[in-house]
Amino acid sequence: MSSQTTTSETQEAPLLRSRHEGGRSTSLALLLGRAAGRRGPSVLVRETAARELEERRADWGYSKPVVALDISWNMAFVVVSVVMLSCTVDETPITPIRIWIIGYALQCFVHVVLVWLEYNRRSRRDSRRWQRENDDGASSDGSDSDDGDGNSSQSRFTKRCESINTGVSFIWWMVGFYWVVSGGDILLENAPSLYWLAVIFLAFDVFFAIFCVVLACLIGIALCCCLPCIIAILYAVAGQEGASEADLSILPKYRFRLLNNEEKASGGAGSMVPTDTSSEYLDNERILLPEDAECCICLCPYEDGVELHTLPCNHHFHSSCIVKWLKMNATCPLCKYNILKGNEQV
Repeated sequence: MSSQTTTSETQEAPLLRSRHEGGRSTSLALLLGRAAGRRGPSVLVRETAARELEERRADWGYSKPVVALDISWNMAFVVVSVVMLSCTVDETPITPIRIWIIGYALQCFVHVVLVWLEYNRRSRRDSRRWQRENDDGASSDGSDSDDGDGNSSQSRFTKRCESINTGVSFIWWMVGFYWVVSGGDILLENAPSLYWLAVIFLAFDVFFAIFCVVLACLIGIALCCCLPCIIAILYAVAGQEGASEADLSILPKYRFRLLNNEEKASGGAGSMVPTDTSSEYLDNERILLPEDAECCICLCPYEDGVELHTLPCNHHFHSSCIVKWLKMNATCPLCKYNILKGNEQV
């Protein structure tokens, strides 16, 4: 199978994440490409899947339950900080740990405000899109871009503020850790409540940082080694948002046939034999080279008699692999060709 160059889509980085998490939404996709050290078809498919996963993560991250949980969680830190500071006015810490707790609570409150602003912006955008779909019957790509242009300044400001807050929180964590360690037993004796409150806040941040790193590693391993499972999970959670059964029924179907020893002398590994289908794209029998006789999604070589699907862009995959992908996203995972609109997404 010949690999075609994909154009990286700029995804909107999710704001609703750990306070220490920053970076562009395509970082995982770029990391996969650099770690592989090549731009083969399987790497392109995994980069596309990584971008799709991060796009879904942005949508899930700003769903109403997650936003409510995030705001409640951070506001709990703010309330606990205010209560503890009010109840410990008689404590005399030898380090300015009281100032650190105030700064930590302020960062949590700023995070809540930024999350609420971004959630409102997305809600207004979705409301306009839903209203347009009801009025016009369907929304176009141009209307989606108009929504993005209309709120681009607010989105950039919110993400810039969140990036600054994330950087400051990392530095503030190190300051708090230093003050707690330098205070030692004397700080524990003079201000036990403030000491343990600071330790708990520091421990929570470490836990979330480790959790995010482990989760990112697991996702990266799953994308490299078990992409069909990731596609199945995305499809089960997100539902069918791509091609319908009617759209899939017109795709060409083939049966893979292994070549015998005499036929392999020509350099091929197998052939794709057309089967009965209503597709208008059905072609003649195709000979595949050894390096092309495998599915770029599951990385398994084609077995004799297995059913294949070919897209209008001429890329071929296992039927079971590509059908789940297209139901979730109606574009070729290699070249981004949209089977519904008949063009390449850029």
